[in-house]
Amino acid sequence: MLQLLFPISCACGRRAAAGVPLCAQCAAAVRPAIPAPPPAGVEAWWSAFAYAGPAREVVARAKYRGVRAGVPWLAASLADVLVERARPALVAVDVVTWAPTTPDHRRARGFDPAELLARALARRLGIRASGLLARTPGPAQTGLPAAARRTGPQFHPRARIPPWVLVVDDVATTGATLAAAARALRAGGAHRVVAATAARTPPPASRRPAPASRRPAPG
Repeated sequence: MLQLLFPISCACGRRAAAGVPLCAQCAAAVRPAIPAPPPAGVEAWWSAFAYAGPAREVVARAKYRGVRAGVPWLAASLADVLVERARPALVAVDVVTWAPTTPDHRRARGFDPAELLARALARRLGIRASGLLARTPGPAQTGLPAAARRTGPQFHPRARIPPWVLVVDDVATTGATLAAAARALRAGGAHRVVAATAARTPPPASRRPAPASRRPAPG
């Protein structure tokens, strides 16, 4: 009903399809995430989309411009991936939590995109959601060079940590934020930590254009 009264626009300017923050053409161009090894301290890591093209725009609109309309679609897509690929792990997960943004960013935006995604995902999966981590003030990961990203942000437990935790973030590049969250969760008592992100930055090789085919010169 809300979408009929206030239709969502795709980033390209066309009207979005029902239940999707993208038009049909952009939705067809969305790429799945390329599997990657989990970061340190994380036993398994799943992502829905490659952080490129239309999916990147949906995440960026929520993360940087406060457009929350795409969060339910991101959560539903990520839930589908988890149900398909991680069903045994989901049965054992005690709680869904998230890697919180910086306090300054939360105040500026009025919300935490990772929290919105985690809570929406938890509802889809039927698992309890809880904010288990606090973030120590410091620079955000966005815009930092890769070497600086690898040190990751600093988190500390703010609640009792159950044995098995699914930690959620909106987008990951090096996995340093997930690794830092896993360290804090394990320090607080978690025995197993798995992770899920709506999007993952493609590895450099997959972002390079395919080389042009070379034809032999005419003899």
